Amino acid sequence: MRPETLRPGHRLTLHRDGAEAYPRMLQAIRDAQQSVLLETYLFADDATGRRFADALAERAKAGIDVRILYDAVGSRTTDHAFFGDLRARGVKVVSFHPLVRWFAGLTFGRRNHRKLLVVDGRVAFVGGLNISREYASTADGGLGWRDTLVEIEGPCVLELQGTFLELWTRVRKKDPPLLSRSPAPVSEGARVLAVSSQHLRDRWEIARHYRHAIEQARERVWIASAYFLPSLRFSRRLRAARQRGVDVRLLVPGRTGFAPVLYAMQRLFTSHLLASMRVFEWPGPMMHAKTMVVDGTWSTVGSYNIDHLSGVHNYELIVVVCDADFGRRMTSMFEEDFARSREITRDTWRNRGWGRRILEHLSYQFRNVF
Repeated sequence: MRPETLRPGHRLTLHRDGAEAYPRMLQAIRDAQQSVLLETYLFADDATGRRFADALAERAKAGIDVRILYDAVGSRTTDHAFFGDLRARGVKVVSFHPLVRWFAGLTFGRRNHRKLLVVDGRVAFVGGLNISREYASTADGGLGWRDTLVEIEGPCVLELQGTFLELWTRVRKKDPPLLSRSPAPVSEGARVLAVSSQHLRDRWEIARHYRHAIEQARERVWIASAYFLPSLRFSRRLRAARQRGVDVRLLVPGRTGFAPVLYAMQRLFTSHLLASMRVFEWPGPMMHAKTMVVDGTWSTVGSYNIDHLSGVHNYELIVVVCDADFGRRMTSMFEEDFARSREITRDTWRNRGWGRRILEHLSYQFRNVF
């Protein structure tokens, strides 16, 4: 990683779950004066989705340029009438790789898994949260899924806006360019780098950043991943870090909506534990975060799962942050999550039944297609 690619002058706010993230996102949308760009894998027609839809439509009615880019597969359960209503209310809506083309095999496997909101070229939100009730707090009628999002102000916001517009123009070329003022850098602000995998040449870029950070680690590597099915190369980097005495910890979900994915991840627990890594299972509703912190100074938040689909097929987006203050906040968040989770030990894991082991082995064979 080249240090000069990290741009200084950013103000960062770390948001835990939809309970913190959604109100800030909605407020930013309501305050928009020029443009609102929303990119998401899933935009659901539920209470949460309608709350965002109303806020977006209100801004469009006020003459603001509002654009939504959603993935056709991720939002396949959302009725077309939902997006049709948004279009009728003045919102520009684009489906990424519509399902008809997908079933024809023309875009098989290439999905847009990114989650990004950019308002006025001034503030951006990057993380793992889709727009659906699963991520909303239980107090708001949601399911309270565990996830993380970072709010960004500073020069990197225009870069994130550019990544959105580049993908947007691939499927809708007639829209006029956005006119956004350049955000002022924050004095002594954090250094940030946005990394996307929307180009073929950049497909491995995110994985390279992860591996580089792990190779440089001297104290700790803490990873939260909703789908942790690393490549052999990635696993070797973690084992090498552990051999150097680095504290390697993994936070993974204890339940998912698709059991074979969970079994495939658990198939690797034995090798993690034998390498003296610590493995924690999130006990509550789905743990959907995709974050990492290294030595309390290098952090990343985004949509990237450490699995084959994110590494090879999906369009993903992360922000890399090199900042001690933000690293402390990330470390504190991890410590809270570890305290609430169940640690898997060698003794308890080796005592699981043979039926479970068989399911893990069979599921692992299909790890690259989940």
